[in-house]
Amino acid sequence: MSFVSKPSDVVIRRISLSIFSGVLLGFAFPPSTFGILACVGLVPLLLALDKVQQIKAGLGYVYVAMLVFHVITLNWTGGYAHMNDPYMMVAGAITMTVHPLFYFLPMGAFLFVRNQAGKNVAMAALPFLWIGYEYSHTLSEWSFPWITLGNTQSYDLARIQMVSYTGVLGLSFWILVLNVIAYFFVRSVVIEGTQWRSKRNISLAMTFLVVYLLPMAYGLKVLRAAPPTEKSVPTSEMARKMLVTVGMVQSNVDPWDKWERSGLETLNEYLGMTDSLVKNHPENPPDIVLWPETAMPYYILTPQNNSTLNLVKEKINAIGVPVLFGLPHALYYDDTTQAPPSAKRIQATGERYDAFNAAAFVQPGLEEVPWYGKMKMVPIAERVPYADAFYFFDFLRWGVGIGGWQIGRDTVLFEEAKTGTKFCSLICYESVYPEFVAAFVKKGAEFIAIITIDSWWDRMSGAYQHHQYAIFRAVENRRWVARCAVGGFSSYIDPYGRVYDKTELFTQATLNRTILRITNRMASTFYTLNGDLLARVSALIGLLFLLYAFTKKIQNRKTKST
Repeated sequence: MSFVSKPSDVVIRRISLSIFSGVLLGFAFPPSTFGILACVGLVPLLLALDKVQQIKAGLGYVYVAMLVFHVITLNWTGGYAHMNDPYMMVAGAITMTVHPLFYFLPMGAFLFVRNQAGKNVAMAALPFLWIGYEYSHTLSEWSFPWITLGNTQSYDLARIQMVSYTGVLGLSFWILVLNVIAYFFVRSVVIEGTQWRSKRNISLAMTFLVVYLLPMAYGLKVLRAAPPTEKSVPTSEMARKMLVTVGMVQSNVDPWDKWERSGLETLNEYLGMTDSLVKNHPENPPDIVLWPETAMPYYILTPQNNSTLNLVKEKINAIGVPVLFGLPHALYYDDTTQAPPSAKRIQATGERYDAFNAAAFVQPGLEEVPWYGKMKMVPIAERVPYADAFYFFDFLRWGVGIGGWQIGRDTVLFEEAKTGTKFCSLICYESVYPEFVAAFVKKGAEFIAIITIDSWWDRMSGAYQHHQYAIFRAVENRRWVARCAVGGFSSYIDPYGRVYDKTELFTQATLNRTILRITNRMASTFYTLNGDLLARVSALIGLLFLLYAFTKKIQNRKTKST
């Protein structure tokens, strides 16, 4: 990048501004509670880009800002707190250094529009271009919506109530608008030296304040009307049918040792904790118990493990409560020629099979065991993106029992036979996909279960971020969330984002809470029914801005040629 070899004062100032932007954005994300930093986080970068005419040079500053942002926000991805997994350490370093390049898309488009159509048009286009990018980054197998800007606001319950209409990307749009307003104010006062009391600057400051406060005003109104949960348990028999008691088991089993220890030992630990959970709540036993992701560390649903499955059924029958648990699951191909290139192979026999990171639901007295295969994978760690086309990269696989998963085939709902409760089971990373989660609710999920591990990252920010993001899924869909993690954080989240019974990290715990089933389709939110409509419209408007800029470029060329 050209600015590296030209350490002039101007370049140093621009690099400093870019770094400052990265710091502001990074410390806006959980576990930091200063989400407000995101509302001005892009301003220093925009100032650094002010007089940079070459798009290539401008993208150099964008990379600096995004690199700092990623190092602060995603340093946990390498597992550097424990330093015991070389693959994770390399993958984390690649994530922090390569993923910033994705931001060349919105910022490169912004610079192009600015160069062709002028600064004011580009600033108007920026929120639409950025949200179009964030939305697109939820769609492909390369998707990574973890650091969507709207995720910075999870601690501000009043402000996030708007996501029941807009989704979390609506918060991102709001943040981008505030950054644009703040840029014009700071540039006017600091760069141009205009008196801050000037009519223009006062107008900008007041506009910023109004835009900043509007979501809070709406959210406070919503929260005032929300039922105080502890006093909202219905007393009538009809109303009580809308309740379900969900228990959770947080075993704190080590996620690395689990694949080495006896599967029966792990199973007995979960069964024992479940039995204690039921016995400790004789007046209000759970209707459903959740175990976390891959709680069962082997393929018990395959025919060769039928005896183990029967043992599990026998134990759950004795406890008397349905259990949903995470597990690996395998489907074998009778005809190996029908197997996709990404299918796994047993070298000794030549058999081909697909392995799924799955959830299964065992109910007392029922033979059928429905299962769901995870559909959203962590790129590289869980599955090489587009693995059927790039199967020769299959060696890029995490070696702790969770690599090379196949993509699940359907948005499965589980139904508890006794109460008729319908629910979905999101597996770990899936819970950061807003529109994907809404599809389960639209299909009829009455509450949302999330099963995850999160113990990979020690006490770094990953577990904190993942838990906070679940709050958005509750509010977007106005559904309860029951979140069960191997070593924490486990909790319940109500339809307004209020968190209950949150456990500590790396502790054993059992939880039990009665929550409300939302069965009425009329209670579905605008977001549940329409998904990321705002983001799709924003993407379209962003494309129109780009089309306008291309048109201006053609006109400018014609003018020069004449």
